[in-house]
Amino acid sequence: MKATHFNFLLCIVFSGLFSACTTPVAIDPLNNPGQVADYKAGYFYATLENDAGSIFRIAINEMDELGYFRTGELHSNEAITIIARKVGDQKVQVRIKQLAPEQVEIRIRIGVLGNLAESQTLYEHIKDAL
Repeated sequence: MKATHFNFLLCIVFSGLFSACTTPVAIDPLNNPGQVADYKAGYFYATLENDAGSIFRIAINEMDELGYFRTGELHSNEAITIIARKVGDQKVQVRIKQLAPEQVEIRIRIGVLGNLAESQTLYEHIKDAL
């Protein structure tokens, strides 16, 4: 009987983690209140107007300036992923995906469960460097 209750609670917890809702996040509420990004399941999603190669170079420069230790890059036909570590040995991932000729989706995750505030900070640094 106890095992059944435990399994039921475990199923509820995992279904809640994997079917997380999307939260709209204001990027620059003072200057552009209509511009929003999404935060879903620990990932920060936003779009930028530029090509993936330029965003990639800017992202690695900004990550270096913020003190992240870059440990690798994954290049594929669909996207470029930058992998780094931050103080406290937390994993940092930035994925850059070309959506249209001058539109790029950037996905950021900091830590195991995600960190919205730090993801927004990294995104702002990348956006401001454009």
